[in-house]
Amino acid sequence: MKNSKTIIIIAAVLIIAVGVAAVVLSRDNKNLSDDIDNANVSNSDNVNNNNETGGSEKQEDTPREKEGYFFEYNGVQIGINDEAAPILEVLGEPMHYFEAPSCAFEGMDKIYSYSGFEFTTYTKDNVDYIASIVFLDDTVTTREGITLNATLEDIVAAYGSEYENSFNQYSYRDGNCVLSFIIENDEVVSVEYALPEDDLEG
Repeated sequence: MKNSKTIIIIAAVLIIAVGVAAVVLSRDNKNLSDDIDNANVSNSDNVNNNNETGGSEKQEDTPREKEGYFFEYNGVQIGINDEAAPILEVLGEPMHYFEAPSCAFEGMDKIYSYSGFEFTTYTKDNVDYIASIVFLDDTVTTREGITLNATLEDIVAAYGSEYENSFNQYSYRDGNCVLSFIIENDEVVSVEYALPEDDLEG
């Protein structure tokens, strides 16, 4: 009889324990489900916000197209009067470097040579800016397709006939840049982007 009572008590305890465990598991599953639902709502809101802003972060990373005449090398846009430091950071160490006291500006004129071209900087208010870009060989080209060894016909086809001609130099001006081609024996022997002469007074 005593054994029967003991068995009944143990059975009752087990039933109660199983019931308590079931209730606890049910609550945990409900909390987990609520957490997942909240996370999904949060992610959905983030996606909607990104769509509403049109992916602003991606747009900021897209380089803005420069205006006027400028040189482009391996995706790097180099224009007259551009600040030199960011360009040098992207281009890396030049093949050659030279500097000399400036005749037109404060400080030093600095010449940085890379494969196929070089550019000169001038200093203003302790900041270096691009003063000129010169082609060294025919491995580089203007954005419009003109390189050393091109012809006058090629130049006119690319830039039109509204040029200034001084001896063998054909020049086009756009804003703060003069793009010049020197022609000898019917082919281009020099390509240069430079500051206009009236800007050289600093």
